[in-house]
Amino acid sequence: MHIALCDDEKNELLLLREMVQAFCEKKRLEAVIDVFSGGEDFLASAQRYDILFMDIYLPGMNGMEAAERAGALARQQIVFTTVSREYAVEAFRLNAAHYLTKPLSAQSVAEAMERCLMRLGEPPRKSLVIKTNQGTIPVPMEQIVFIEVLNKLCIVHTAKSDFRTYTSLDALFEQLDDAFLRAQRSYVVNMRFVESFLFDRVILAGGTEIMLSRGNRTELKRQYQSFLFRLARRAEE
Repeated sequence: MHIALCDDEKNELLLLREMVQAFCEKKRLEAVIDVFSGGEDFLASAQRYDILFMDIYLPGMNGMEAAERAGALARQQIVFTTVSREYAVEAFRLNAAHYLTKPLSAQSVAEAMERCLMRLGEPPRKSLVIKTNQGTIPVPMEQIVFIEVLNKLCIVHTAKSDFRTYTSLDALFEQLDDAFLRAQRSYVVNMRFVESFLFDRVILAGGTEIMLSRGNRTELKRQYQSFLFRLARRAEE
């Protein structure tokens, strides 16, 4: 197992390493633990890690950006560490395994490690199965940013690529989990990627703006607030 620890505070980094190492020894886990003092250093390693402890407040590139650039939305398990709960909702939008506030304790680190190990043993996350000209493709739901209808085609947009299908938006929406919002007749958005929820539109990560259905704005806002509430509850667990 490969574990990465990233923190610009040397003493905190050494303490975290000791706690993770102690947990691994207690559980008899063979682990290689690498330490980094910044997001750029972590990305430069180009190593794929099973578990990543990432401080959010880093000089230069912050921990959120570093984790997202590393493609940490898939099977890699992220534990964000910080002095504030300010980024808790954003962390769980990135599918973080845990969010720890400093000062860290052996107990909190052990709980985070247990959660990471449990998730690593789980089957892959739910996927949206779409039929394309290239065949049937499963697209992990957590990677979908939004879906739109264009010229009778549904286009499934992810951060890295797009997929086109003649399957109706209604049929696709039925497969999706409760993190998705039917913003209007021709658009479905993944609320994990909403950066701003305005009166008449949502702004997604990357800057895409999608107008909200005029006759359903109050209900759409209620659904989004419920989604944020669920994320906040997860952050407190």
